[in-house]
Amino acid sequence: AAYAAAVNETRALGGAASTVRTAEQMEVARFHTEPPPPAITRNLGRFAASTAHVGEAARLMAMVYVSYVDAICACFEAKYHYQTWRPVSAIQMAEADGNDGTAPDTVWAPSLLTPNHPEYPAAHSCTSGSVGEALRSFYGTPDVTFTWDSTVTKTTRTYAGIEAFNAEAGLARLHGGMHFRHSVVAGEELGRRVAQWVTQRHFARQD
Repeated sequence: AAYAAAVNETRALGGAASTVRTAEQMEVARFHTEPPPPAITRNLGRFAASTAHVGEAARLMAMVYVSYVDAICACFEAKYHYQTWRPVSAIQMAEADGNDGTAPDTVWAPSLLTPNHPEYPAAHSCTSGSVGEALRSFYGTPDVTFTWDSTVTKTTRTYAGIEAFNAEAGLARLHGGMHFRHSVVAGEELGRRVAQWVTQRHFARQD
């Protein structure tokens, strides 16, 4: 039942011909399609520039990048371990999934281009989860207000906290038709746990 609900949710919200997705949701989906490496480098640089203490700026950037890289390594190891199909395949070939709660739609297409690697877990959520947790660890709170821009939409968005950014990044993958909800939830959790491990063992303050 949970799988069927996830498939049908992405089918409704993430299809190219969706009648329930709003223009704002489509814009946000496009906003988050910029590849994470350049987006993180450009946007996280603002945090480093926010302090005049060079050592603290270096520590923050190291926390973010080590957490991010380790999370992506874990994420892709999981992807090729589970090797689950993307929504475009799952929806078009639903007659083969053995689930009475899904039905095939052979002409369904995602609203945005599907990446060419397995679906679970969602890599963008692995990224946002790890970066968000690194920021929380550095500042000691998840309530960090920050801006983020995208070269895809040429716009800037402001987030009142880490959780707001993570939630939006995850929903963007549903509205783009690339992922299922359980994949973005798992991806964020993976990224958060990796960043917790990294920051606690390698970046704890030595008082």
